[in-house]
Amino acid sequence: MTPDDKLTARLVPRTKASGLLDVYELKDSATVGRHPSNTIVVGLDSISRFHARIDKRGTFHILQDLNSSNGTQVNGERITQMTLHHRDQVIFGNIEFEFRNESPSQSPTQGDSAGPSGMSIVEFADEEHDASSASSKAILEHEEISRLSDKSSFFDYEPGKAGSPEDPARLYRRLAALYKLSELLRESDGENEKTVCERVLELVFRIVQPDRGVIMTRFSRESTELDLSAVRYSDSPITSQPVIISRAIMQEVMSRKVAVLTQDAQADDRFVESESIIMNRIRSAICVPMIQSDHVMGILHVEMSAQGAAFGRPDLEFVTVVANELSAFVENQRMRREAAHRARLAAVGETVAGISHNVKNILLLMKGGRDLLDRAIERKNIESTIESWGVVSRGIDKIARLVQDMLEYSTDRKIRLETIDVNDLICRTAEDVEGELVSKGVTLELDLEEELAPRPVDGTGLQRTLMNLIVNALEAISHGEGSVVVSTELLGDDSLMIRVRDNGSGIEPDKLERVFLPFFTTKGSGGTGLGLPMCKKVIEDMGGSMKVESELNAGTTFTMTIPLLRPSTESDTMSEDGD
Repeated sequence: MTPDDKLTARLVPRTKASGLLDVYELKDSATVGRHPSNTIVVGLDSISRFHARIDKRGTFHILQDLNSSNGTQVNGERITQMTLHHRDQVIFGNIEFEFRNESPSQSPTQGDSAGPSGMSIVEFADEEHDASSASSKAILEHEEISRLSDKSSFFDYEPGKAGSPEDPARLYRRLAALYKLSELLRESDGENEKTVCERVLELVFRIVQPDRGVIMTRFSRESTELDLSAVRYSDSPITSQPVIISRAIMQEVMSRKVAVLTQDAQADDRFVESESIIMNRIRSAICVPMIQSDHVMGILHVEMSAQGAAFGRPDLEFVTVVANELSAFVENQRMRREAAHRARLAAVGETVAGISHNVKNILLLMKGGRDLLDRAIERKNIESTIESWGVVSRGIDKIARLVQDMLEYSTDRKIRLETIDVNDLICRTAEDVEGELVSKGVTLELDLEEELAPRPVDGTGLQRTLMNLIVNALEAISHGEGSVVVSTELLGDDSLMIRVRDNGSGIEPDKLERVFLPFFTTKGSGGTGLGLPMCKKVIEDMGGSMKVESELNAGTTFTMTIPLLRPSTESDTMSEDGD
């Protein structure tokens, strides 16, 4: 074995950032964080000082988040602890890595079958002979697998019938296991695919009691490789014995879409050339396809090496039913991910369209101002030059405001709780806008809960939200008897309700449900369409909710409900920073 063939686990950066190496090899233990004492030092603000830890246990690597500020994700899901698999996408803060655990010279059909210590988790046996003894092999054809999907034939118990279990108790255990499987898959909705595969394989072990087993799946319909999704051994801790899969049988399973049971691998001609079969004393093996919509998305393989023990046809049918159920679950999960991905792309498209529309309008304004400015300069007309520059200057200010709003909206801002008097915060905000109210002849009334004690809130975010809502209310009033009312009320569950109500022009019904969407605005070119979405985001970040009610020519009311939050302490802040 050459040095390049040595099996190593490693993290490969997928995000370009200054200071990152091309690859980080993982030994027995590694830590990730900003602090120089970490094994993997990432000196970026989104990374906590001590962000995460990766420990090697047996042949696996366990990733644990160290209570970091921005969290750790695996394949798009935030985790606290998880077993890593080959090609898992790992994100620390906003820096993405790919976990790899394979040999560089590995055959593509093996996927990620290799472990980090030089031991192959899955080993493929190449055979020269295609013939096999009929007495040592059983096959479920594609049509039989399809019939098992409704489980009806599996539950047909006839004493004395070939292939029936020896006693009803055995059938009952399998029936109970399948009910447990349905419950497991239902409760696992939205969980990581590989984690679910591990749980399913554990259930298979309880019933058919193999010595070793694996689930291997394709990443997508277009993928030609099989990736390791789950592996399990009956003798824990994990031994060095690999799971042996006949390459010929695997190809038969996947190409013909059949389930195969080898009852005596030692005597099966297909394995006559395989030293691994002999060395590991494999007595019996089951390999079944995971089929969904006539597409083979993976295999479920179990094997037994105990002398005198062998799988039977009921075992083959049970494992096939499990594979059918799991494949349906995996397909549904992938369809949801694809739908979510399409939705994200659509959202990106809407965002780009919104930005383009705003920038286009501002640039048209600035272009007109530039043309006027050029003419004024040619004529050496100072008064016109000053006036034209004002148009260009306002355009620059609008673009700066748009960029600032976009940054604030897109940034995953962490709330900073502080115990403050909310009524006092409202009074101070009212004083800040008093000049604008007076100039427009609008009155501001405060109807505040008298018994409202100081409480933990994100003071900065709440002040900005109130300011935004009051200014919006002011702009919606075009008549001479305008009024804005800000009220607070303490609810029975100690939640705080804050209302901002005006008697302005109101919002049209068809636009009301869209006011919280990014880049939607009722102000034409006068707004960026990000003010209300940012307000809603601030309130939701505090665990609250925000809604709007409006009636044309009668006014609009924004209602915010904020639960009673736990105040921040110095220890909390240190914990959030991952120290």
